[in-house]
Amino acid sequence: MNEPVKVADELKYLDAGTLSINRNAFAELVVQLSDGTTYTKVQPVRSFPVTEMTRYIALLDEEGNEIGIVEDVNKLTSSSRDILIEELQKRYFMPKITKINAMAGQFGVTTWSVETTQGDVEFGIRTRYDIVTLENGRVLIKDADGNRYEIENYNKLDPKSYALLQTQL
Repeated sequence: MNEPVKVADELKYLDAGTLSINRNAFAELVVQLSDGTTYTKVQPVRSFPVTEMTRYIALLDEEGNEIGIVEDVNKLTSSSRDILIEELQKRYFMPKITKINAMAGQFGVTTWSVETTQGDVEFGIRTRYDIVTLENGRVLIKDADGNRYEIENYNKLDPKSYALLQTQL
């Protein structure tokens, strides 16, 4: 009879204390393991991008194979941590919507005119399935081009923005 495989046995956690993360001359992410093995063009991926922003970060080599998992970014040395967080912020760039000015629907696409932490934006949404409501009023939105936006807490929006958002939820 086959014994069950434990998920923890299949995961390769990297030792944050001995892991070195840097950039090379081409600004590519370079990871060096404690045994001296070095990987270039490394891509960090959040295992739980919505709930665990700084924990369980998978590091992938240039072919997309998993090198291992950083259990907690805060356990890295300060220089490695800063570089990894910067890279994650670029990869998971998500402006926060602070105000919804207008919405208009045409040909099955709802066009939103909003103010974000990165300036004014206009984008289209094809379906309501591209709007996900999470706990504590958090809302994640994916536009027709694949860009992502966040409303930290829709209960804190101004009355007009709140009313416009309610038409889409």
